[in-house]
Amino acid sequence: MPRRNNSPTTPAFTLVELILVMAVLTTIMAIVAPSLSRSFRQRNLDQEAVRFVALTEYARDEAVSQGVPIAVWVDPDHGAFGADAVTDYQGRDVRPKQFTLNQSLHFDAVKSKTMKDSRAQIIQFTADGSPDVTEDSVDSIRIMDQFNASVSVALGEDGWGYEVVKEGSNAPSRN
Repeated sequence: MPRRNNSPTTPAFTLVELILVMAVLTTIMAIVAPSLSRSFRQRNLDQEAVRFVALTEYARDEAVSQGVPIAVWVDPDHGAFGADAVTDYQGRDVRPKQFTLNQSLHFDAVKSKTMKDSRAQIIQFTADGSPDVTEDSVDSIRIMDQFNASVSVALGEDGWGYEVVKEGSNAPSRN
């Protein structure tokens, strides 16, 4: 004789309900994905800009502590940037730095008369820590991604340091 289970049945989801939930989740992801993608791209741009500003601060600190001019350079061909003592100057312990941009990013056209290999010297800090504003110096540099979104690093209003400037904005961003 078959045994009967007198226990109450537990509620469960039907296959149709599960398919409907999956369809709703897929629709929501299709709507959110482009915004999420733009957010990640913008974050990459912002992080590289902040890293570039940090390099300018490092260069200024090294110029003051070593008592020698320090140049910030970019190599647009290889997506590299860094800081080193200006040629013909040697500090006691000048520590050059070099970084590479995220692979999806690049520098916008960089114009500088002072070239060493493929590196363009764009900013030079004097021994007192002030930016040496010469015809070779740039007031701003723009970092772009493959979708032409960009962020700039520009000389601040006080003329003393560099700041991140959001595109379409007149005021520097405080990152």
